[in-house]
Amino acid sequence: MYILSPDCYSAMFAVPASVADKYLTQASLEELKVLLWIFRNQSSGISVDALTGALGISADSVLCALDFWVSKGILQFQDERGNVRFIPKAQAQKPAEEKKVNSPAPAPAVPKKAPAMETEVPVLPKPTMEQIAARMQEDATVRSLMTQAQQILGRTIGLDMQTTLLTLFDTYGLQKEVILTLLQHLAEQGRASTANIAKIGKIWFSREIETLDDANAYIQRISAVEKLFGELKTVTGISTPRPTQKQSEYLLSWVDMGFSLEMLMRAYEETAERTGKISFNYMDRILKNWHNDGIKTPQDIENARKQTAKAKQEKAQQETSFDLDAALRKATVSAKKHSQGKKAE
Repeated sequence: MYILSPDCYSAMFAVPASVADKYLTQASLEELKVLLWIFRNQSSGISVDALTGALGISADSVLCALDFWVSKGILQFQDERGNVRFIPKAQAQKPAEEKKVNSPAPAPAVPKKAPAMETEVPVLPKPTMEQIAARMQEDATVRSLMTQAQQILGRTIGLDMQTTLLTLFDTYGLQKEVILTLLQHLAEQGRASTANIAKIGKIWFSREIETLDDANAYIQRISAVEKLFGELKTVTGISTPRPTQKQSEYLLSWVDMGFSLEMLMRAYEETAERTGKISFNYMDRILKNWHNDGIKTPQDIENARKQTAKAKQEKAQQETSFDLDAALRKATVSAKKHSQGKKAE
């Protein structure tokens, strides 16, 4: 049996109960680390650099974690004047959500059309055990989903997992085959926790992954991204084991633009030279500029640099030529004036 040691109460700091009650299963390890550090060091203020140094995680991961807690209403973002510029949607919808909680009916399905941004994914109350049992009894597809999910995961699923699966099916409208494909993919990676299934399921909903073909295509792209991240991590020394959601979005866009690992390394080198650190945001700007200029290979980079250098040289020569012409004209005018002055004498 495990019990708390009395010595642990020697120093304490407060954490809102809602963090433990609502978000332990939703928040990632990095998101929890960031929040606990903030509550422990409130007098120091919230600094991305301080969090990065103290926790040993990237600035991108810190920013993603801060955005997560802002979306949950635990943090607020203020401008330089102290005005709150973003109020989490969860707070704005609280009265409506409380009203839904009082209703015993199962959560209604939302339209199949996915939202433009992940923050717009519907926030609905979790179904109760009785509601889950009723759905399984009335719908053979739901029953089959629960049974096959247990087979894929290799364990008996409890209320939290059943709730997550029913949310993906009823609320997000994902097909049973798509959900099972998601479970299989995460199980093969050893990442099939309830929280991660809910998180990735929400992402699939927001990306309109509606069919098996959509799911398999997305898994192939994500696999390519994770392989690319692993190669990039080996060369650059990135410490995180896998990309954050924001980093994955960057990598997906770079893959879609047709950039190879070699080109990512060139963008990384330029980023490191200019900023002294790795920044996916800065790399993204470089790669977008290259994409817009039609630069796809290292040779394209060299050609573009030669053209830029040649254009600068020609401009400098033109300016020098103009200066010489002006000097000659001035000298000619001066000589004429001098000659005319002598004639007058």
